[in-house]
Amino acid sequence: MGRRRGLFASRDMRKGEVVHDGTDSDVVFPDAMAYRRFVFALPRKAACDITEWTWAQRLEQNGPMKIMLAINISAMLNTGLTPEEVNVLPESSTSQLYYATRDIKRGEEILTDSNFRDWTNFAATDLGMYM
Repeated sequence: MGRRRGLFASRDMRKGEVVHDGTDSDVVFPDAMAYRRFVFALPRKAACDITEWTWAQRLEQNGPMKIMLAINISAMLNTGLTPEEVNVLPESSTSQLYYATRDIKRGEEILTDSNFRDWTNFAATDLGMYM
């Protein structure tokens, strides 16, 4: 199964190494209206891309669900089709830090398991109130 795009290692990486830190680069919208204003201000094609790179995630245990957006290289990160393919995972379900789960060779595609992200439950954020 072919993928449209991907993220590939530019160098060898060791197991346990931080591969991506979205702490300062992932966008966390303060509320649903801020997200809506942002998306509706974009050209249609850009708005479609942005909605593909948007998810809901808790940033602290039992904290509120936040609307998140990756406008950085991590938007190119694909999901592994099998657990064996996955070589990068976040520290926890509330983390934006991704670590290598095994040694990764230069040129190898960087793949994660996106189950920690909620791609559909925007009703858990206040976005569901405006749909």
